[in-house]
Amino acid sequence: MKKKLGLLLLTFSVLVACQKEETDKSDAYAENGSAFVVNEGGFTKNNGSISYISPTNEVSNNIFESSNNGQVLGDIVQSFTKVGNLGIICVNNSQKVSIVDVRTFKHLAEVTTGTDYPRFALGINNNKAYITNGSFTGTVLVLNLNTFNIDKTISVGNGPEEMIASNGKVLVANSGGFGTANTISVINTSTDAVSNTITVGDNPTEFVRDAQGYIWVLCKGYVTYPAPTYTPDRQSAAKLVRINPALESVDREIELLPVTADFSSVDNLAATGDGSTLYVCVDNHVYSINYTATTLPATPIINSYFYGLEVHPYTDNIWALDAGNFNEAGKIIRYNSNATAIDTLKVGIIPNSVYFNM
Repeated sequence: MKKKLGLLLLTFSVLVACQKEETDKSDAYAENGSAFVVNEGGFTKNNGSISYISPTNEVSNNIFESSNNGQVLGDIVQSFTKVGNLGIICVNNSQKVSIVDVRTFKHLAEVTTGTDYPRFALGINNNKAYITNGSFTGTVLVLNLNTFNIDKTISVGNGPEEMIASNGKVLVANSGGFGTANTISVINTSTDAVSNTITVGDNPTEFVRDAQGYIWVLCKGYVTYPAPTYTPDRQSAAKLVRINPALESVDREIELLPVTADFSSVDNLAATGDGSTLYVCVDNHVYSINYTATTLPATPIINSYFYGLEVHPYTDNIWALDAGNFNEAGKIIRYNSNATAIDTLKVGIIPNSVYFNM
């Protein structure tokens, strides 16, 4: 009898252990020190995806598909944002926003109201998020995180891209979309209304915050592609613009490319966790800029083209996203703060950004 009871207890303990292991595994996507990689996928190919990198650097690709019985995310996965236990995924060419449980990556809801060209999301609190939308006329959609409904639409400038929160306000980069614009819309998060507009350089897209709390915005400059050759023709300078968030005004500019810079471009603004160093890609080079600088350094730290660039907030390692031939799996090349390559991780097709779980 004791042997049978012992066997029964052993069996029960094994079952409980297995159930606990499965539960722990299902919560693994929210593990501290992990990261999500956004892979755009090919245009009209419906193969955008999210990759997961564990704290021990194990890569799991296509986690949305594997968690949802093969369901695909869609055409051009633009961005991923975590708000509490929710993940907000903007899929711009599919004109939708997918909501997942970030712990399991199970699909919870799909938002299609007003999402003709969704770009980026930003959590305001546990009940509300903002989503930028529009390739020409721009809006910020106010997403209710309890009902997954769009409660309000805020009109901003053309082609809104990234956002950054500051002192109860949200700054929105109005890039112009398929045209040009040169403003930052400032939204009061209490009223969900635009309270100010800041003029910056042409085609602002990305923000970082520096060690002193100033906000830097990457302004790519306006470039046209006139017929019949469609050769790029730069109409205005590319620059980094520093904004004093308390005054909501510009107080510094660093020119990255002059008007005469033919065939050149700027992309990918990133910063270290403490905001002491900024990184930017200029004409197939990566530059490191101290937050006190007033000019672009003469020498880049890395000579290569990257589709995306991030900096780990704790280690300050540089995560450079390489899209390869834009048809096959891309990769992340990781560098230490001295710009020495550490390793390479294989991810999905056309990786564009990384969200760090911290």
